[in-house]
Amino acid sequence: MARPEQMPLEVPAAAGVGSPANVFRLRDKTVQVSGPFVGSLQLEGSIDGENFEAIGAPLTAPGFVLLPLTVEFVRVRTNQLTSGAPRAIAAGFDFRAL
Repeated sequence: MARPEQMPLEVPAAAGVGSPANVFRLRDKTVQVSGPFVGSLQLEGSIDGENFEAIGAPLTAPGFVLLPLTVEFVRVRTNQLTSGAPRAIAAGFDFRAL
């Protein structure tokens, strides 16, 4: 049976890009953004770890975003943050941990 796994993602407190997390081993990848905030966050994904592309629309409220299966790296770009301290966690099932 697969084991659920969570990875915190860096969310910059000002406009900028957080460090990428390697989520390749996870299946059914999902990112949860939580905490009250006023601003705009963009999830970005990459297969090679160098070229990042937007995943979905920018987030302006807490919620969940499903990630494409083939994404190996994910990061959070803060477009703007007027108030609050949003958090982001990537989660999925680790099939290697059997």
